[in-house]
Amino acid sequence: MAKNRITVVGKNKEGEEITVYVVRPDRNDNAQAQILASKVFKDAVLNGALVRKVLEDVLIKLGIWNSEKQGKADKLDAEIREKLIKLKSGGIKLTDARELAIEVRIARINKSILVSEKNAHDEFTAESQSENAKFDYLASVCIKDEEGKSIFTDIEDYKEKAEEPYVVEAATKLGSMLYGLDDDWEANLPENIFLSKYEFVDKELRLVNKDKKHVTKDGKLIDNDFRYVNSEGEYVDVDGQRIDKDGLPTVQFSPFLSDEGIPLGDDGKPTPPAQPVVVESAPVVVQPVVVEPAPVVVQPVVVESPPVVVVEPTVVTPPIVVALPAEQPPVTPSIIIPGPAPIVVQN
Repeated sequence: MAKNRITVVGKNKEGEEITVYVVRPDRNDNAQAQILASKVFKDAVLNGALVRKVLEDVLIKLGIWNSEKQGKADKLDAEIREKLIKLKSGGIKLTDARELAIEVRIARINKSILVSEKNAHDEFTAESQSENAKFDYLASVCIKDEEGKSIFTDIEDYKEKAEEPYVVEAATKLGSMLYGLDDDWEANLPENIFLSKYEFVDKELRLVNKDKKHVTKDGKLIDNDFRYVNSEGEYVDVDGQRIDKDGLPTVQFSPFLSDEGIPLGDDGKPTPPAQPVVVESAPVVVQPVVVEPAPVVVQPVVVESPPVVVVEPTVVTPPIVVALPAEQPPVTPSIIIPGPAPIVVQN
């Protein structure tokens, strides 16, 4: 259900906080607004204002708008639609999807710039003057104070205060209420919904990197003023080279010189030569340094004995020699010769 009253807390040009309330117009308010709109339209036409249909023909005759520009606008519309379909379908790398979303944003900006050449003249049409008068009247009666009274005396009073910050904010809320405008219309564009979901943009819809720092489309760091910076926040050019706040390369400054080649000060006068500074050194007292020998720590040396090899005794069994009885020579029978003593002859 639409709201019938919106609270607006804003400030005036002096910085003072002011609270006002935007209410939906009633039937009488709308009737009075329409009467005024019809009168303004009639007066505009009588005074030579063009209606929108005639204005378009005039712009074409003057070359401000033509079929070629209309064709470019139509082509941008087709590009936006095609890329949004790809983005909606998914199935591509997240980084490629990011590029698609950014390209859609760029296409919308290009179309807005293109048609602005045509729309810039719309405010002079009879229709535009009539619509503006109707809105101005409704704003003058629908922006109220705490007690429900209009904060403006009439429509002229509203026009005089229309540039006050709190009035601008209240009028914007009234426009959203009357015409169904979305305060967050930009954030609710399909490409920005995607970029926000995957944290490629911040709350202000500015592109950021994974460290939440502002970047360009191709990932280069920029500051709040959209100027290139390095990781330390220092100004750089598009190639990353250091520059100063004026966009000039940083260089080492040397004093300007007189015609005689003498360095000049900031006042344009020669700089007096520097006087030598004599610094007396304090006497140096050399204290004897006693060096105590460091204690000698003898580390025990552990000598590992070689492994003991136990050799099993070898029992050598001598060969057994069996002595066979020597072959006895044949015994020759002794010849006994009778005599005093027997003589034995052995062979």
